[in-house]
Amino acid sequence: MSEPTISRRLQPGFIIVTTDDAIARELKEAAGEDWQVEVVPAIEDAGEWNEILLYRFILLDLEQGAGDPVEQLQRIRREYMINTPVLAFGGDKATWDRVRPEGADRLFERGEITSKLPEFMEALGW
Repeated sequence: MSEPTISRRLQPGFIIVTTDDAIARELKEAAGEDWQVEVVPAIEDAGEWNEILLYRFILLDLEQGAGDPVEQLQRIRREYMINTPVLAFGGDKATWDRVRPEGADRLFERGEITSKLPEFMEALGW
């Protein structure tokens, strides 16, 4: 494991938790070259908690991730104790009702996440 550096911390980036290559590609293209984008099937594949903290936010696919989205949020919030914003997308009302109390900060329809991405990149791009 490499030690986080100040220059790496200043590099804006986000994590996409999905197994859907099409949505991952679409989101990476929307992010452009200035943002580092890490695509992983499950949050534990993103590295240790201190490596995850290097990213400004997490996009969590509620339909096509490896593992239950509730378990993914519990790992982020309770096990890793990370308060990085989690923007969840996809799923249905029942899934939204399950992930909201576990720490999903915002919930979006699958078709709207790409259009919402620039808003969060601007807000969290510091």
